[in-house]
Amino acid sequence: MFNFESKVFKGKQVKDISASTSWNSFYADLDGMKFKVALVPTGYAGRADLLSHEAYGTVSYWWLICLANNITNPFEELTSGKQIRIPIID
Repeated sequence: MFNFESKVFKGKQVKDISASTSWNSFYADLDGMKFKVALVPTGYAGRADLLSHEAYGTVSYWWLICLANNITNPFEELTSGKQIRIPIID
């Protein structure tokens, strides 16, 4: 599915969560997950963190929105007016 190598960022080793069994299980569960459909509002282009804050009350789930929409570069792919899926989580 994903084949990420370990990375070094600012001299520190970055943990590769994609190799964990939890990640693979979560990624597989996206098929059965429920979503809200939304449009990226003006002023939110490239800002998955702000979308996360609106949807979940925290900026921490920006990656979930990107994952659910196959977005690898939110700065280029999250454009105003784009239709996206917002995963419903408990």
